[in-house]
Amino acid sequence: MTDGTESTAAETPPAAPSRRRRRLRHRHRPRIGLWLTLGLIIAATLIVAAVAVALVVAWPEVMTEIRGTPEFIDATTMRFPLGVLMLLLVAILAAAGHIIRQLQALVASAARDPFIIANAVRLRRIGWALVTVQLLAIPLHWTASSIAHAGSEFSEMGGVSISSLLAILLAFVLAAVFEQGAAMRDELEGTV
Repeated sequence: MTDGTESTAAETPPAAPSRRRRRLRHRHRPRIGLWLTLGLIIAATLIVAAVAVALVVAWPEVMTEIRGTPEFIDATTMRFPLGVLMLLLVAILAAAGHIIRQLQALVASAARDPFIIANAVRLRRIGWALVTVQLLAIPLHWTASSIAHAGSEFSEMGGVSISSLLAILLAFVLAAVFEQGAAMRDELEGTV
């Protein structure tokens, strides 16, 4: 036979997390996501660098394997374009890492005061990094399509993207909005 204290303790539901805890958890989600994204970019950069080193070290074996692949055009003339391709990929990943670092700083400062000039500058830097990525994607596409047969996944790499162009416009428009918001706040503080 059990006494009443044991059953009531087992039946009481656990206390719900406080509002403050939920807000703190919600506030840290973007930061965690940005750190994970930065980690993935670093991992991708290391993989591209490792593949580039492997191509240099094991080029004869790689060329033998590529000759048997129907996706690539001519294995004998691919060494230079593959090197260019690897450099372009590393540059694009570096720009992506820069974008994530700017976003991390923006999220950290926006928790305190979003409408400051520093955030407008960060958004403008993000916009220019997106322009850089888009400009690097054009020679990436030319290089990939020069060594792979048309219609293959490899030949479709890079190129101009409408969504990237919209992201560029959005970054610059948001920078202007943040700049205007900072100016309005400074003007309001000056009148008080």
